[in-house]
Amino acid sequence: MNTALLRYRVMANIVGCFVSIVFGCFFAQLATSDQSWFNRHDVVIQVIDQVHGFLYMAFLVMAALLSRKAHWTVPFTITTLLAGTIPIVSFWAEHRATKAVRAKFPETA
Repeated sequence: MNTALLRYRVMANIVGCFVSIVFGCFFAQLATSDQSWFNRHDVVIQVIDQVHGFLYMAFLVMAALLSRKAHWTVPFTITTLLAGTIPIVSFWAEHRATKAVRAKFPETA
């Protein structure tokens, strides 16, 4: 259980950081002029978007594996998976999932 939880937590935090970066870049492109760094380097931002997409898929796999091992309910699993798409909320979901696993399996604490 410790390994599954650790993998999930690492992926959740990485994806949470990336989704925050992606949203920040998106709004920076909208709010700034055509000559800003964000608009001149849109290829860099596209690469960040794609990397985030692949990392999110890996996050979904890690969360699904943890869900099966920890015997989460379907609503809890879906909420945890969808929360990974929302900046800042993804960190809350990771904390909530970790707390639930540690409460159910005290040896993981």
